[in-house]
Amino acid sequence: MKYTPLYESHITLGAKFVDFFGWQMPLYYTSIIEESKATRSNVGIFDVSHMGRFLITVDSLKFLDTLFTNDPQKLGIGKAQYTLLCNERGGIIDDTILINLDNKEFLLISNACNRYKVWNWLKLHSEDEAIEDVTERLSSIAIQGPNAKDLVEKMFDVELSGLKRFYILKLNVFIISRTGYTGEDGFEIFTPSDMISSLWGKALSLGGIPCGLGARDILRLEAGYCLYGNELSEDIDPITAGLERFIKLDNRNFIGSERIRELVISGTEERLVWFRMQDKVIPRKGDEIRYQGIKVGKVTSGSYSPKFDVGIGMGYVKSEIAKEGNTIEIIVRNSPRIGVISKR
Repeated sequence: MKYTPLYESHITLGAKFVDFFGWQMPLYYTSIIEESKATRSNVGIFDVSHMGRFLITVDSLKFLDTLFTNDPQKLGIGKAQYTLLCNERGGIIDDTILINLDNKEFLLISNACNRYKVWNWLKLHSEDEAIEDVTERLSSIAIQGPNAKDLVEKMFDVELSGLKRFYILKLNVFIISRTGYTGEDGFEIFTPSDMISSLWGKALSLGGIPCGLGARDILRLEAGYCLYGNELSEDIDPITAGLERFIKLDNRNFIGSERIRELVISGTEERLVWFRMQDKVIPRKGDEIRYQGIKVGKVTSGSYSPKFDVGIGMGYVKSEIAKEGNTIEIIVRNSPRIGVISKR
């Protein structure tokens, strides 16, 4: 079992823990619903030190250009980019955030479940590039919500109005990235692991509300963000997952691009959809999805949404069914319940 540098603080705060891919992580402190609402209305802070972090040093962008679906040539200094690593079949190895620190050094953030897989993939395809796993020595917290900017400005005594979404600011040993996984405005802050506890404590003292993985999952589902292992896997391609906007194919050949080009032309058998329940029930991962009584897919993520006060979910259905407004049936505890395919 692995523990982040904030583990003792989580105990002090009364966290209920869960084993998350080998990491002992807080599931919630007070309640999942309360923490979700707090992030939507105020500011929530999350320990995200379990996520993989890699420092990649390159002489040119060729290495990155052959691996990632988004175009690293468009990634200027101080900018972050959501991008995917794919296998030769177009399946998603991981969805990541790539940050350009200075055109030579790049910080890559991976999912905790894929840390070692990503490491091995990078090393397999590297030549002279220096790749370092800095997960243990570089920790991170996420500060999310409508009041996140005010809190981070107080923490660092800095003005952040000019920092755009998906850009970073370097302050001594700190990297402040205007990114997040909640659908709210927010920041992810990276710092040496021996400094993360004081940073966390300062965020708490300024009114930040500690939030666990339970709230994080509800928030990302409300925002329509995919979760690896649920919506994404090595058997699912970016087109089926609805991630076309993060695929740049023009004049590029990255691993998996040939297969992805074929799918763009031919279409896919299934598509990922987001839906709201009309009945007062909560869909769960694995529930069957039917259309006019016929099975057309299954739920990949489902929960109660405090924001919408209904059950919501995501799932894969046959492409011809994946239209906004279509009424579907979710089989919840062997009973068909009505849902509607909606915008994310």
